[in-house]
Amino acid sequence: MNRYLKIFYMILISFTTIQAKEINLGKVDCNITQKEYKNFKDSFNKAFIGIPKGVLGIATPFYGTLEEALVKIPNLKNYTKKLPTVVYMQGSNRFNSGKKFREWITGEVGYIFFAPNTHISKDRPIYNSPVSKEIYERVHAYRQAEIDLFIKRLNELPFIDKNKMFLMGYSEGAVASARYAGDEFVGRIILGWSCEPSYYTDFPKIGAKKDDPFLNIIGRDDEYFGKQNPWNNAYRNEGHCGDALFKFTNAKVVILPNIGHNLLKSSFLKNEILNFIKSFKNYKIKKNKKLLKKSIK
Repeated sequence: MNRYLKIFYMILISFTTIQAKEINLGKVDCNITQKEYKNFKDSFNKAFIGIPKGVLGIATPFYGTLEEALVKIPNLKNYTKKLPTVVYMQGSNRFNSGKKFREWITGEVGYIFFAPNTHISKDRPIYNSPVSKEIYERVHAYRQAEIDLFIKRLNELPFIDKNKMFLMGYSEGAVASARYAGDEFVGRIILGWSCEPSYYTDFPKIGAKKDDPFLNIIGRDDEYFGKQNPWNNAYRNEGHCGDALFKFTNAKVVILPNIGHNLLKSSFLKNEILNFIKSFKNYKIKKNKKLLKKSIK
């Protein structure tokens, strides 16, 4: 290694923690995050959940938190019938849109719905846009650690079919869902984010494999990630994930005209999401061979 390369790597090693996370965006270790934020684990313990009717005899779908479900549905932790699942990463405005998504996914399709309760942590990093990229990246890292937390505690939910899980995210949660580099999910649904560099991040990385099913839905007039946002004037954005997904074989981009960041205003949103899930419900997860080799070693 020549002298200049050594200097380069020394500079990389000297980066701050958040900068290191920016470089290695595929996964953020929840164990490290848990040390930094005391009640981070409650993101899982008090996650928002949807349980379809029929599970352990319930006559109507259950909507509440995981903590409440374990109390109100006896023996839930012993229920071993495997059910397909959507893991939903909510946006920065708490669980507002998630309530409607949960009704669609659990009530109409019969899937388990699991959404980490990201705002349960009082010391979670927050922002009031626009702020520095470092603050945004702290938030993105926190959200990605929530996905890692779910995967590491998945065995506590024996009713979830590990081979039929979708990862879905809206706005802030869409960044983490798109970046995640694990191969546990059948497909991804990225709502209200354009997969482009912007005021929000310089690292619009997609962690999915090129043949993973991928759905991006965004409003043409999105106030945050659309071309018209002045905060994005320094970027040549198109306002959607089309360029980022150019080589993906099972990708679809839906641009909703006359719709902003609030996608629920579109009458087409529900069908697009549910049809995507139904279309790939039997799609087999293709494990990353490189990751498998590393785990074997």
